[in-house]
Parts: sequence; structure tokens; C-alpha cells
Amino acid sequence: MSLVLTRSLAWLLVLPLAGALVGVDSRLSVAASPRPAPVRFVADDYGFTGPDHIPAGLTSIQVVNRGQDLHHVQLLKLLQGKTAGEFQAALKANPGRMPSWIQFVGGPNAAEPGGEAVATMDLGEGEYLLICLIPNRAGVPHLALGMQKTLSVKGADSAPQAAPQAAVTITQADFQFTLSKPVASGSHTIRVMNHGTQPHEAVLVKLTPGVSAKEFAVVAESGSAPPPGQFMGGVVGLETGGQAYFTAQFEPGHYGLICFFPDPATGKPHLAQGMVTDFTVD
Repeated sequence: MSLVLTRSLAWLLVLPLAGALVGVDSRLSVAASPRPAPVRFVADDYGFTGPDHIPAGLTSIQVVNRGQDLHHVQLLKLLQGKTAGEFQAALKANPGRMPSWIQFVGGPNAAEPGGEAVATMDLGEGEYLLICLIPNRAGVPHLALGMQKTLSVKGADSAPQAAPQAAVTITQADFQFTLSKPVASGSHTIRVMNHGTQPHEAVLVKLTPGVSAKEFAVVAESGSAPPPGQFMGGVVGLETGGQAYFTAQFEPGHYGLICFFPDPATGKPHLAQGMVTDFTVD
């Protein structure tokens, strides 16, 4: 998730929209060969280990959390030929604002220690950064502790990959989630589409009985205690028009979707503006 919690969001994210849409094109609908194994990145406290180069196209990214903190993989595409060094310099010069030449391209959301999460995105050629925006217990985003990695995406697979078959679509707007239909028990692939005017994420959580998604989010934001439930992945930030997929195992119970990203106009997290929803799996 972007437990880019509000206590650390103000440090990092007053989000200007990157102008272009995430690379959603006809490759998503081409019937093609089965998808290969996910590209695997191991997260620890505080860094990523994994490949430096991958081909362009529909790609599943897996985060395996071997740290003691929550971790996710937020993919940023660097526009205008910018580099990781320039990204670091821009944040140092203006810690309250992401540079306008980055693009939020999704990625697997929060995996608990010892856990993993997978998300699938269509990655165009270019230079990317993998970052973790989740804060530690002191409220410092993992990115500020050095948790970033460069990734070069060039060339294309010899065989285009088929888009995942989604059982349910989650549509994001300003500021709400809409599910296309109820989620049944079992393993399901979920499509996430951002129809809002600014970046959004989808944090999937399984809730302790009697707890609402908003109550979970309040505890998670405070960092004062473990939140009452379990993080189950989802998709980190997507630009307007972007889409991504994730797969999760849904047991019967109560679940929530949360967006912790901030509104650039107010600085308030989207959940405070109603972007949190509860749903039940029978």
C-alpha cells in the first residue's frame, strides 16, 4: 500500500499529475502465449534485490518481503530522460513534492513480513525506479532510508503475453472504489482501473471481525499499534487512465479497500475524503 501514511505523505507527496497516461495499449487485449513467472524482487529493511533489466510488455512484478517492516514496490517511470540521481536531487531540493517528470505505474502493494504480493502492469520501454513509500515506526518513509532500485525496461518479449482474465474490476474515482460485482471465495485476479483525476492506489486488507476498513486505516496511519487485520497486497499508485491487475486468495470474511494517497489540493489522504470501502466474501 502506500501506507504513505499521512504522517509521512506530507514529507513526500504533494502529487502533481504526470501528463501522459500509463502505458495501456492494445497489447493488453492481444490473445497470446501464457504469462511467464513473475519478475521477483526481494525486499528487506531497507532495499530491493532483483534484476536490473527486463523486457517491455505485460509484466508481473512480485515482491517477497524478508524484512521486519511492511514493504511494497511502487514503480515510477522516469520521463524526459531523467535519472535516479536527478530524482534524489529533486526530492532533496523540495522534500514536499514529487517531481513532475515521474509517472506512477503501479506495482504490488503491501506485503507483510514473510509474505509476498504480485501485480501485473503493461510496462513501456524506459527507465524506472522501484521505491517503497511505507514509513517505519518513526514515521520515516523507507525511500528516505535508501529503499529504491533502478530498473531498465527495453526490448520486448518474442511472444506478447495475454492479459489476465479478471474476475472483478475495481474502478477508482475521486474519491471512491466501485466493485463490478461481489467477490466470491477462492483465488481471484482483480483488475484495478483509475478513472480519477489524480493518482490512486488500492490497498487490500482482511479485517478482524467487527472492525471496519476505516478503523483499520486509522490505526495503520497512527503507527501506534498493529492494525486490526492483515495486509493482502493490491496495487500501489496508478496515474489517471492507468490499470493493473493483482491476484489474491479470498477466504470468507470481511475485507477493505483503502487509498492512502494524498489529495494535492488539501494534503489530506484520500481515505479521509471517503476513499475506503468494506466488502464481504461469503
